[in-house]
Amino acid sequence: MLKTLGKIGLLVPALAVGAVWLVVLRLENVPVPLLAAYGLLSAGAMAGLLWPGALGPPSTRRRVLTFLGVPAVLGTLGLYLAVVYHVTDLPVLLALAAAGCLTWAAASLLRGRRPAGGRGARQSRRAFLAAGAGLALGVLSGLSAGQVERRRREALARAERERQAAVRAPGARRRIIDGAVRVFPIHTGDTVVTYGQFYGGLAGWEGLNGYLRTLVDKTQIVVPVYAYLIDHPRHGLLLVDAGVSWEQAHDHDAYYDMTPRLLTERDEYRMTLGQDLRVSLARLGYDAGEITTVFLTHVHEDHAGGLRHLPRATVVLDRRDWEHGVLYPYSFAPVEDDLSFPAFDSGAFGAFPASQDHFGDGSVILLPTPGHSPGHMCVLLRLESGSVLFMGDTLYTLPHLAVDQVRQMTVGGADTVRQIEAARRIQHLLASEPGTVPLFAHDNTRYQSDLVASVFARGAPGEAGLRELRGHMETVLTPGWRLRPGHTPHFVAPSSGTGPGKVDFR
Repeated sequence: MLKTLGKIGLLVPALAVGAVWLVVLRLENVPVPLLAAYGLLSAGAMAGLLWPGALGPPSTRRRVLTFLGVPAVLGTLGLYLAVVYHVTDLPVLLALAAAGCLTWAAASLLRGRRPAGGRGARQSRRAFLAAGAGLALGVLSGLSAGQVERRRREALARAERERQAAVRAPGARRRIIDGAVRVFPIHTGDTVVTYGQFYGGLAGWEGLNGYLRTLVDKTQIVVPVYAYLIDHPRHGLLLVDAGVSWEQAHDHDAYYDMTPRLLTERDEYRMTLGQDLRVSLARLGYDAGEITTVFLTHVHEDHAGGLRHLPRATVVLDRRDWEHGVLYPYSFAPVEDDLSFPAFDSGAFGAFPASQDHFGDGSVILLPTPGHSPGHMCVLLRLESGSVLFMGDTLYTLPHLAVDQVRQMTVGGADTVRQIEAARRIQHLLASEPGTVPLFAHDNTRYQSDLVASVFARGAPGEAGLRELRGHMETVLTPGWRLRPGHTPHFVAPSSGTGPGKVDFR
């Protein structure tokens, strides 16, 4: 009985590790039928090694290893090399192989002391060969680590030369200094997401179930990632979110260590050279080193990646997000000693029970909108002609304001309730302030690509520009926050049959 319980105790964690590995492979887009066959083979090998008799009277562990174990190991190695391996893994793999050889050598030496005669000599020779192989692999691990790092530095240096050339290229703007508050949308690249993650919140994409569906359903779309530069005559250069960095898009596997790399898709971010935050700022006549304040709506990587390029910035974010929402700390390393946490003690603001008047003059109001992350917040900026509300990820697009018809994937439970409450408060704010327009971080509709880009092309939209944006809102949404005909999102599969699709509104 105890022996059986012990075997079960070994099998359960082995199956759990195997399940995690299958999840990783699915994240890397390995087809489900292949994963199913590989998973059954691996589970059979594990069970067969513990209960070889279950496969038939003549079965032995040696036969299980031959017919199930060896194919499972080769399958693991093949899948890893095909979809997960990156050159930065080479020193680690060589070090593990060296450790394995040295362990084998030590075990052979211990066994070689017991038997007499030729068997002991054979064990000693095996130990000697294994130890030699271990030492050689250890040396190769050290040498390869230096080579890998040198190649990465060369690639980064090459990218830096290309970036400098893009900054100096003809056609850059001159900064306009006339005392007006200016806002510039900055397209910092794109991210590949599952369609249901973006638009399926009312179709079962919620909480753990929604996350699991992202692993299986690879119906994907590409959506933009926006940050917003604010040139304020009294408060200097401000930024709402920092977008994606070049390293995340082009040096992804070296930028992240093994664990987050395994749990994300290698091509989750896309960025052209011109979308690099530093290049975008320079082409507008600004320098990243001049940014003094970043209002971070939340700490997710597609909003925080550019922080590493803002050496003088104080990052303003909700303490709850910093303490409970950071999944990967890499982007925060350069700024973690210069963080500012609002107290939200400026009283109620419209439908919001708490707010923070950041500068004390009513120019920038921070509004807590938790749900998408523990301490998500929106940012309201006052202009002479009206106001703009930076939404972060509380709502992804203009159609998402119809929260009872279009909803992104939510965390689930109380967090979903909080996010919907925040959306209702935003609806109330926009309805009560007709001079306020929303600006989104991931809007993939013509509201962002055509109208916002046009109205904010020179930074100062004026009353006419804000009216144009509000007018478009009224063509998309009714006063009761319902979608008008022609604005409901639908997935359009790629014509090639592979790769991300598109979103059609009809």
